[in-house]
Amino acid sequence: MTRSIGWIAFFLAIAPAQAEEPQLATTHRQVHATGKLLSYTARAGLIPILNNDAGEVHGHVFFVSYTLDHVAGQPPRPITFFWNGGPGANSTLVHLSGFGPRRLKSPDDPTKSAGLEPPVIEDNDATWLDTTDLVFVDPIGTGFSRPTKAEYGAEFYSTLGDIASIAEFIRLYRTRFDLFDHPILLAGESYGTWRASGVAEALEKRGQRVSGVILISGGIQMGPVSPDPVRVALFAPSRAAAAFYHHKLPPDLMKDETATLKEVESWALAEYAPAWERRDKLTDAERDTIISQLARYTGVDPSTIDRKSLMMTSPQFTAALFRDRKLPLGRYDMRLKGPAVASGLEERNKVIMRYFRNELEFKTDLAYQGIEEGFSSVSQSRGIGARWAWDQINPEDAAAGRLAATAVGSGDGPPPAQPWLRRAMTLNPSLKVFLVAGLYDSLNSCSDNRYLVAHIQPAEFGRNITNRCYSGGHMMYDTKEARVQLKRDAAEFIKKSQPTPNIP
Repeated sequence: MTRSIGWIAFFLAIAPAQAEEPQLATTHRQVHATGKLLSYTARAGLIPILNNDAGEVHGHVFFVSYTLDHVAGQPPRPITFFWNGGPGANSTLVHLSGFGPRRLKSPDDPTKSAGLEPPVIEDNDATWLDTTDLVFVDPIGTGFSRPTKAEYGAEFYSTLGDIASIAEFIRLYRTRFDLFDHPILLAGESYGTWRASGVAEALEKRGQRVSGVILISGGIQMGPVSPDPVRVALFAPSRAAAAFYHHKLPPDLMKDETATLKEVESWALAEYAPAWERRDKLTDAERDTIISQLARYTGVDPSTIDRKSLMMTSPQFTAALFRDRKLPLGRYDMRLKGPAVASGLEERNKVIMRYFRNELEFKTDLAYQGIEEGFSSVSQSRGIGARWAWDQINPEDAAAGRLAATAVGSGDGPPPAQPWLRRAMTLNPSLKVFLVAGLYDSLNSCSDNRYLVAHIQPAEFGRNITNRCYSGGHMMYDTKEARVQLKRDAAEFIKKSQPTPNIP
C-alpha cells in the first residue's frame, strides 16, 4: 500500500511538468541586411485560443516574431502577420525562404542546381524587418500548433473556423505584448490570401483597423470581377511566358518577350474570350482558328486542346508542352521541368528544426507538423486539407449547382471565395492592398490580376490596390532578383499604407 501511494504521489508531482506549455523563448540577435546591421528581438511561443463561452482553451497557435529594437522618439512600427496556405501548410516558406531575418541558403535562381552544398541558415539580405516587425503564424493543425483535444480539430479545420481562430490570435498577440498602437498588416500566400482577406474583414468588424493586406499568389477575394471567359482567356499569357522561357514558340514570337506577351494578352481579350463565351455556337472553321492560334501562342500541339471546351486546364498545359519527352512543367514554377524531386529534404528539415529549437531556443518535444511526424492513435493518412470543410459556400448556391465554374482555367482548386476583402474595404475605405503574383505560376495569372484591378468597382477600391508581377513562380521569392524587387515594392507599399500621423 505504501509503495502504491508513493508511486501515485510521484506521478502527480511530475504530471504538471509534462502538461505545461513550452515557455515563451526570447532571444536578442543581429542581422546584416540591405547594407545595415539590424538589432532585433526574436520570440517563439504558443498563444492559447479560448472558447469564448466557457473560457476553455481549445487550441494553441505557434508563432515566431521579430521586433526591431526600439529607438526613442520613433512612432510605433507596423507589424505584419504572415502565413502560408494549403490549407494545412505551416509558415516555413514565407518565414525561412521569403521574408524573415534569417533564411535557408538557396541558389539565386531555382532553375539552377544548388549543387551538393549542405543546407544552412544565413542572414536574409531581403528581409522585410527594416520596414516592419514580423510575426510568422502556424494555424492550428500545422507546425507546433494543435487543438487541445482531437475532437476540437473540426472547430479549426474549416474556412470560417480558421479565419476566426487567426483573428483571435491577432487580438491576443496584440494584447499580450501591448501592441494596439502599432499599425497592422496581414500577409498570406496561396490559400493564405483567403485567410488574410477573411481576417481583415473579421478585425474590421470588431473595430480593429487593418492598414494593409498583402496577397501573394492567391488572387484577390473581391467577389466576381472577371467574367469566366476572361479568366479562361487570361491564362494564355502566362502559358506563353512559359513557352517563351523553354523556346517552344515560333521564331517570330521568340524575338521580344514583352511584345509577345502583350500580343497574346490583346488576342486573349479581343478574340479568345468572346469565342470561348459562345463556344457551343462556333462553326468548325471558327473553332479551328481559335485552337490554331491558342496552340501557336502557348507552344503546344493543337491536338492537346480540347475541341469542345476550347481550353486547357493548368495540369493539361503543364503536361502538354513537353509531351513528346514526358516532362511535365512544375505546377508552382513552369520554368522547371520533370517531376518534382525533394532532394536534400531530410537535411533541410534538420536545419529548420535546429533553428527553432537551438537558435530560437524554443524547447519542445512536440513534432513540427509538415516537417516531423509525431505519434497518433488514429490514421495519419488524411491530412488537414483532406478534412477541410469549405463552409464559406452559400448552401443555396451549392444546392442549386451554381458552383460549376469552380477554378475555371486552373483545372483544380477550392470552391469560390467569399468577397471578404471587398467587405473589409467597405468598412475601412483607407485599407490598402498589395496584390502579388509570379509570371511562371501555373495557378495564377498576372494578366487576370491586371484586369481585376482595372475593372473593380467602385473605382476607389482599384486605386487602393498595388499590383505587381515578378519573374518567378508561386514562391517568386525563391528567385533572388524577384525577392529583392519584392522587398523594395513591399517597403514602398507598407510606407504608403500607414495612417497619416495627427499633427497638432
